[in-house]
Amino acid sequence: MDDRSRSTLSIALVLAGIILAVAAGSLITEAETDQAHGTVIDYGDRDTLWVETDISGFPTTGDLLEFACESNGLSLVRDDDGAIRELGGIDSTESAEWGLWVIYPGSTEWVHLDAPYTQDPTEFTITSWSYVGEGDEPTVAVDYSGNPIYGYQQKLRVVSLSPSITEILASVKAENIIVGVDSYSDHPQSVVDAAASGSIAVVGTYTSPSFELIMGTNPDVVFADSSQRSHAVMMEQLRDSGVDSVLLYPGEDLESIMDNIFIVGTVINYELAAGEVIGDTYEVINTLAEHVFTPDAGGNVDVMISLEPDISPWVSGADTYISSISELFNSTNVFSEWGGWVHVTSDRIPYADPDKIIIVTSEYSATQEEYDHLYSNLPAQWKDTQAWKDGEVYVICEGAADLVQRFGPRTAQVAELVAMILHPDAFDTDVPKIIGDDYEQYLSYSGYMGYD
Repeated sequence: MDDRSRSTLSIALVLAGIILAVAAGSLITEAETDQAHGTVIDYGDRDTLWVETDISGFPTTGDLLEFACESNGLSLVRDDDGAIRELGGIDSTESAEWGLWVIYPGSTEWVHLDAPYTQDPTEFTITSWSYVGEGDEPTVAVDYSGNPIYGYQQKLRVVSLSPSITEILASVKAENIIVGVDSYSDHPQSVVDAAASGSIAVVGTYTSPSFELIMGTNPDVVFADSSQRSHAVMMEQLRDSGVDSVLLYPGEDLESIMDNIFIVGTVINYELAAGEVIGDTYEVINTLAEHVFTPDAGGNVDVMISLEPDISPWVSGADTYISSISELFNSTNVFSEWGGWVHVTSDRIPYADPDKIIIVTSEYSATQEEYDHLYSNLPAQWKDTQAWKDGEVYVICEGAADLVQRFGPRTAQVAELVAMILHPDAFDTDVPKIIGDDYEQYLSYSGYMGYD
């Protein structure tokens, strides 16, 4: 496939995800699985304890709470009205308090229930006794289809239907249990080599997985991507055939990406490895933020992020992965008044007048000659911006383009590249105007997080 075809495919996949993510949400159902039942004790920051038990044996949620604490040797102190004052040595305070949170069948939304806890626990998809700060919610406990992520037996044969999911599995050190991937999973190299040798099966494309090929791997669990309606449909078909399937959330921001890593680790019982990936990601991003929010780094930057250097391009609006990452680092997306990826008319670009422009494309190679050609041949409307006048147009291409379009465990690497582009004075490394396969050589903080 030539570069232009790769670029067209890349854009098509991103735009398909925009449309289909909405449709996938309509497929939330009360899934039938062979999972065990139980309840969750959630200490916050994705630190959870799963208490497995037959919840039908408890008349009320309060009885279930007492069992969960007694069976795990946890202290429990409640007020006269039944509200939790202390659980496991952690007191309810003005800033955070214990409470009962539930998810109803057919939903993915948490609902907080007041004490006394006299509800029938079987009324809910899942119950969580959570230590939650004001304005926050408990740790994710169901997948995008509304099915609990707890209670699975050990998984030894796993299928991934997207490149991002394949990377998540590799990041939690679960490559040895992958038996199937989609044809676009090209990272890490060990998975590519295994697929080439036949030890890992290719079960279709990212947009069109094959039921027959998936079933041919005899999977214990299949992970699907909710940004593709075909995945949501496949998940239901697999569940109807007795195969456990998990539908991950759209990767629209840092938190949903970290939730997806947590979900994968929880389902396959690789929680510790998932926790390490999540912890390392936050550590790198916090370090980058410390560099960016200083006087030396300069002030807020207005940025435009485009999928192409066309006269009327597709640009990143709010609620997109790359926009959410950029806004962590003292910048404003000039097209944030719109949601998702937006096809803008040419007159909107000089009106928005960004300070910097980032173009994500696979159509170019990372050479100075290619960059000079792109820069000098941008449409007139692009040239009527402060970004073009100041030479602040950046191109992310080749392997770096794949990196920034995948909502997976290499998020810290995406964040470092974006932070350096937005605020180069805050970092020692000089970032070129065009970044390709050699992107890792510019990473001082996240270089070890390639998971290859």
